[in-house]
Amino acid sequence: MKLKLLVFFNLMFITTHFAMCQNPAKNSLAVEKIWGQYDKYKEPGIKNRFMKHAEMMPLIPKHVDSRLVTIEEIGKSVRGRSINHLTAGRGKTKVMLWSQMHGDESTATMALFDMFNFLSSNDDNSELRKLILNNLELHFVPMLNPDGAQAWKRRNDLEIDINRDARMLVTPEGRALMELAKKLQPQIGFNLHDQNYLYSSGRSKNSATISFLAPAYNYPKDMNAVRKRATQIILSMNKALQTKSPGNVAKYNDDFDPRCFGDTFQGMEISTILIESGGYYHDPEKQFIRKLNFLALLTAFEAIAKSSYEKEDIKDYDAIPENENSLYDVFVKNVIITKEGREFKTHLGINRSQVRSTDNAAMSYSGRIAELGDQELVFGYDEIDASGLKFTPANIKTMTKAEWEKLTPQQELDLIKEGYLFVKWSDGPSPTGAIKNRLLNLTNNTENAVQEAGIGQNAQFLLTRDGKPVFAVVNGYKVDLSQPAKVLANTYGY
Repeated sequence: MKLKLLVFFNLMFITTHFAMCQNPAKNSLAVEKIWGQYDKYKEPGIKNRFMKHAEMMPLIPKHVDSRLVTIEEIGKSVRGRSINHLTAGRGKTKVMLWSQMHGDESTATMALFDMFNFLSSNDDNSELRKLILNNLELHFVPMLNPDGAQAWKRRNDLEIDINRDARMLVTPEGRALMELAKKLQPQIGFNLHDQNYLYSSGRSKNSATISFLAPAYNYPKDMNAVRKRATQIILSMNKALQTKSPGNVAKYNDDFDPRCFGDTFQGMEISTILIESGGYYHDPEKQFIRKLNFLALLTAFEAIAKSSYEKEDIKDYDAIPENENSLYDVFVKNVIITKEGREFKTHLGINRSQVRSTDNAAMSYSGRIAELGDQELVFGYDEIDASGLKFTPANIKTMTKAEWEKLTPQQELDLIKEGYLFVKWSDGPSPTGAIKNRLLNLTNNTENAVQEAGIGQNAQFLLTRDGKPVFAVVNGYKVDLSQPAKVLANTYGY
């Protein structure tokens, strides 16, 4: 009898597990349809992630005119820029969302304006739109730190991190948010941020494209009904995101910090959800991540309006991998290098630092070697298995400015195959800094400064077999010399 019961329960487990594998999480038909039509809601006035206060404000009046939102100024930044509160919907459940508390974290801000376009549209997606607006009262602060956005920096103009100011309330921006929360007393809050794109979902190659957190409200990290609701809403969003970007969701560390707004609001009985937008392969402007934010928020609004999140089992939250700092832009494995007269095999981790333009409206990149040595459980957005390949300094090709300007991408690739990564003009000095849409660098030097691999060195080198280049690393970008020529976001002039 015991044997029969054991067999029965094993069969039940296998059947249930198989059913779960065969029936992965699905979005509602309404959400899935809107995902497919996202481009018609994407705000065309937002061209890239470097949106400033002066560029955001003209996007609001059309939503006021359509009677989707009402707008009020709830404060001014240190520099006197307005901090605005937009209200939409007429439901009983109050939801407050604030974005760009850190000025250089704008992904969710872009998604909020896409959401405004959806909510103000008049089309065949009206059923979900009405469900949201009839059941929720939505309160948005789309740019809490306009001075930080202007300078494209994390902190405000007092050099204070607003998200560490919930207790002392030194900043006018932090005071404005706290006063709004106390006045509204929302049931649910969304704290919208960006995080380092080098975080992974667990110790894996998968980037942590979206990370969630239901913040703790005390040091023991107790789970009460308020925090439980935040956790259940996260689980609803996670299921939706897994259908579009499987494996790219993580959860943030939940250590309690009484200085932070999320932790503080959780203690004020506001079910608060942190959303961190990280990185995604070949998405430096975060436009796909913007779309994922739109999906996550739309799913959350539907789940809150229907109370469907209440079906989620918070034990599933433990299954979401934690953020890990285990990614490089490029990870080179098993490369043979020579240093101090010694030849040995090792690994190289390469990262591209971001260099702001003078007007804080664009970004270029400068690649450097970040780590050298044996490494475990680290990965790269791009990886090179350099087994049998040698780290080889590149050569400098001399030509005129006119000859440089006439080079095609294929001709540049052919020069790399001959061992060149730099061009020196013979008839005058060349520009320094970022050079857009090329494969070769420029230099005013007579000798390549990168002669051996070293931490902090510019990531400009060849990987060769028997003296013949197989791969190149150009300004921190992987170039596979067996593939067709493709220009890079930028090379560099020295």
